[in-house]
Amino acid sequence: MVDLKIEEILDNETMGVNLPGKNKEEAIHELAKLLLEKGYIKETDNFEKDIFYRETLGKTGIGNYIAIPHGQSESVLKNGIAIGKFSEEIEWETLDDKPVRIVCLFCVKKGDGGENEHLKMLAVLAGKLGKEEVVDDLLSAKDTAAMKEAFLLEREGWQ
Repeated sequence: MVDLKIEEILDNETMGVNLPGKNKEEAIHELAKLLLEKGYIKETDNFEKDIFYRETLGKTGIGNYIAIPHGQSESVLKNGIAIGKFSEEIEWETLDDKPVRIVCLFCVKKGDGGENEHLKMLAVLAGKLGKEEVVDDLLSAKDTAAMKEAFLLEREGWQ
């Protein structure tokens, strides 16, 4: 099995900073629109319903101002991630009971083995988001290039 690399799952065109959104619904809708515009999903309504269904099953706010909503959907054309930094803190069910500023919305094809790739994508992203320096850089990013750089930068002492 080939390891998935972070640069293979980041797409500049599905990343944004200073996005509008005052609540979870608006945040997910903003990122779903990016996924639709770039051909990752065929429509937003059913995709968002599938994401919100998954939200009812457990917290996707991993703490440290980050949420990783995800779910499988028949609306997905290709697996991917939309990553947004929002201008305002958003109330979210999180492990540390803090609001979120960074939302990484996964889109995963239902069936056809898409969930296996999803788990690899989640593991790769979570590995990066577990590093304080990456989170600090994401929270201070002024544009999508800086967001992508936060994920790609290897720092001294990292494995």
